[in-house]
Amino acid sequence: MTQFDSAKAFRAPIYAPEAAVQETASGSFADLVRLMAEGIADAQLALDRSSATMVQELADTFVDIVPSITEKISADGSVSFDHAKAQSVSLLALGVKPTFYQFSQATIEVTMDLKLVEQLNEDGTRKKGTLGLFAETSNIRFERKLNRDVSVHSKITATLVPVPAPLRLDIPRRTGTE
Repeated sequence: MTQFDSAKAFRAPIYAPEAAVQETASGSFADLVRLMAEGIADAQLALDRSSATMVQELADTFVDIVPSITEKISADGSVSFDHAKAQSVSLLALGVKPTFYQFSQATIEVTMDLKLVEQLNEDGTRKKGTLGLFAETSNIRFERKLNRDVSVHSKITATLVPVPAPLRLDIPRRTGTE
């Protein structure tokens, strides 16, 4: 069995906040949708790895418990207790489980100009099968710089919902007598 590497639970950001970046005036709408989907997939992977790391931590964290206490009442009414020997048990074996989450919905709203573009051959004629939808923000930014009344906003919404733990994590418990 391989040891789960908790150092890989989260990956480095695509662009660090201090990294130098250059804004692109336009991009393929298909690429924007793909980038959104890849971002959601990366975030879901991080959520899954976080839960897996927590399962490992719970399995590796042990506490001492007293499995049984017997209360004895004698004929004269006095009460005494017999404690079973303490046992070391993992938190996972005790039934402590992490919560697993998944994205149920993700919405990104961006105000942009959409335009149809086509690739051209060297002679200026249209290349077959190269019609595409492009998104552009430069015109909106230009309007904003001129202090024109342009209502521009961006919005990102993600909804996370808890989901049942994997079936194999629910180990059936049986209690028996010796």
